[in-house]
Amino acid sequence: MSKDISRRDFLRGTVAGVLGLAAVNVVGCAAPSGASDTTTAAGTTEAGTAAAASTASETTAAANGMYTPGTYSATVKGYSSYITATVTFSADAITDCVIEASGETADIGGVAAEEMAKLIVEEQSVDVTTSATAAITVPAVKKAVNNCIAQAQGTAEPLNENAGEGDSDDWLGTAPEISDSQISSVKDTSLLIIGAGNGGMMAAATAAEAGIDFMVCEQNAAMGDTRHWIGAVDTEAMKEANVTVQKDRLLNELARYASYKCDMDVIKMWMKNSAEMVSWLESLGMSASVHIAPESHVGGNNMEYYVPSIWHTIDLPEGSEAQNRNEFLEQYIKGKGYDVTYSMTLVRLVQEASGKVSGAIFSDASGAYVKVNADNVILATGGYPGNPKMVKALSPIINECVTANSYYAPDTGMGIRAGIWAGAKMDTECAPMIFDRGIVAPGVKAGYVDDGHGNLVFPGTMGQFIMGTQPYLKVNKEGYRFANESCPYDFLNYAASLQTDGVYAAILDSDVNQDIIDYDQYGCAQIAVDIAQGGGIIPMLEGQIESGLVFKADTIEDLAAQMGLPADTLAATVTRYNELCQNGADDDFGKEAYRMHALDTAPFYGYYMGGSLLTTCDGLRINRKCQVYDTNHQIIDGLYCIGDCSGSFFCGNYPEYFVGVAVGRTMTQGRYAVKAIMGEEF
Repeated sequence: MSKDISRRDFLRGTVAGVLGLAAVNVVGCAAPSGASDTTTAAGTTEAGTAAAASTASETTAAANGMYTPGTYSATVKGYSSYITATVTFSADAITDCVIEASGETADIGGVAAEEMAKLIVEEQSVDVTTSATAAITVPAVKKAVNNCIAQAQGTAEPLNENAGEGDSDDWLGTAPEISDSQISSVKDTSLLIIGAGNGGMMAAATAAEAGIDFMVCEQNAAMGDTRHWIGAVDTEAMKEANVTVQKDRLLNELARYASYKCDMDVIKMWMKNSAEMVSWLESLGMSASVHIAPESHVGGNNMEYYVPSIWHTIDLPEGSEAQNRNEFLEQYIKGKGYDVTYSMTLVRLVQEASGKVSGAIFSDASGAYVKVNADNVILATGGYPGNPKMVKALSPIINECVTANSYYAPDTGMGIRAGIWAGAKMDTECAPMIFDRGIVAPGVKAGYVDDGHGNLVFPGTMGQFIMGTQPYLKVNKEGYRFANESCPYDFLNYAASLQTDGVYAAILDSDVNQDIIDYDQYGCAQIAVDIAQGGGIIPMLEGQIESGLVFKADTIEDLAAQMGLPADTLAATVTRYNELCQNGADDDFGKEAYRMHALDTAPFYGYYMGGSLLTTCDGLRINRKCQVYDTNHQIIDGLYCIGDCSGSFFCGNYPEYFVGVAVGRTMTQGRYAVKAIMGEEF
């Protein structure tokens, strides 16, 4: 249940939003003559996100002549930058609207902001529809403009989610002080779930099943991405396929990946309970299938990595109207009488004098502060890949080897920051999830660059070049081989961080299509195998030649010249590599013989590669019940943390050969955090 305080005082101070740098370019529109009060329904989506959910009705400009004339501004977090709205009012109309949003994706959020600036004036309303799909940018613009309207109506002070960030390297900051007089409304619930992603929706569905009084608050106006590959152990699908997993080896391999800088009880909780989590999804009508790992060894001669068949896909029931699993779970909780509250940006957690976490403060779609009181709080807010300050401070290896972005930009670590402000302990070492697929042009270095609008971004123009992971010959900028190419995705990027500019060159010949089939990769690298089986690899390479990302030549020397590599050195490296392939043993780096394929069939292809950042997996330290530890290793009463904003599971890397373990961990934690709150033992 919930109750609202029927009081709206002035909003004072600033909301501590997620980190970033302000956009600088401007789009705007002045009022046309005869503008009318018209409201239209908005229903757009950001590229790469789920369809936008409906939100609470927006404040309109139909204020019956009660504006205080003047110009008002507000700054809020958008998809990849801060957005500033500057709105001018007469006594009874919006006369001008200027949106600074050039840091947003140019052909998505940028287009939406430009259209909205015009339409808001024409229709005298923020409820406008644009031609651009931008489920993050559009609500951000509406939030900023709504705050300007509230200022003009005398019910709010300027909202600035970028206040105090500036050029400081301080990624943490301090918890903002929000007085009771600044709170617009107060709601009470038993359980507060912050974040409607893979973990948050599993927690919500579990709570709905149990009939718990709960709220789900999501910062965006659309649900986050659904990750479809789920790692689980001992499922019915595995039993039907006669798949067994060496659980003792799995446990210790995960710990070894982390150099034992992990809590093995947290790992064991996932291993023990992931099958029940999958079984429960099946009870809702979904169906699970397991992908069988190839029997071939990977990693090198006598140094094989363990590759267990824990990778599952979960299909929705036939005829389901949902587009993905998270949307299906949202429909499930709605059927139980619950809902997701969107456009709720976390500002800080609320604590009692004892230190118990008893709720949180948010800013809503209009920028007003909303306090939610709760007996227990689950943080499910994701990692911090979209926060360059946190990345540079906490995970500097990313800046040394990553060239491309495939992360979800709104994941900026706000839940982690709020948890630390409440006394939580964070993992001391990073655990980035990096894929060796960040294709770039010659001369491009790894690391952040300024996009020209004050935002730090990675220089790559493609999120992931899917065939980059394949274990063919790779050399540094000096033309030398530098590592065993047959290793987990991020390991090669880590090795490249010690090389010039943090990037490397892939060298292939015209037999690459068959080579990839023979490599028989597992996990998402298998996508390239599937493409190869359809004969699509050469067309994929040819398709990037005109863009200047892939190069083609009849000789190795000519290829080297096109790519800016030392021709003599590269030719010698290829000759040596071909000799090793002919001998059937990689005496230089120990790659498996079946993955040693000579480069002897022209034409030859080449391209440069760095890492593509997907997310981060280090976060607040937890126990097996997902309760959060403070800096004295004591439980913070009332606070739970799941998924990528939680820690204690990974360290230093993401173990790529345990396919789906991150999402499987997240969803299992979402279900079992709720069970722990209900007092169940497991």
